[in-house]
Amino acid sequence: MVSWKLLVYCVLAGGVWLLALSLLFDYLGRRLRVTESIPPELVEAGGIGLTLANFITEFIFFVAIPTLAYGFFSYLIPLAGIRAGMAAALLAFGLGAVPAVLTISLRLKLPAPYLLFLLLMVLIKLAGTLAIIAYLYNL
Repeated sequence: MVSWKLLVYCVLAGGVWLLALSLLFDYLGRRLRVTESIPPELVEAGGIGLTLANFITEFIFFVAIPTLAYGFFSYLIPLAGIRAGMAAALLAFGLGAVPAVLTISLRLKLPAPYLLFLLLMVLIKLAGTLAIIAYLYNL
């Protein structure tokens, strides 16, 4: 049986983690000027609208979908706790983000610091949210 109360806790905790990291990485990206060597016409102007749209997209894929999947399949998953979350994050990162970024880097001439910052940002956000979800389900 799925605990809807636990689903809400996971969504809230994961959302808070994701929001904090999104704001931190937006700030770090501006301070480190990772988009400096990209032509200005290719870079979207920052602002609250872009940050909100990015957060909503990441919230759906990093928090909402994994929470529902873990909630429905937690009884079938052989691992439990933070290890399960980290394993799922590394699997999703290795099968999802890395091939996509590598394909983009082969097709477009984007600077390596930007791509590495993007990969690190995705890995930390994904690992944190999935570790939180798996930890809360282990309680």
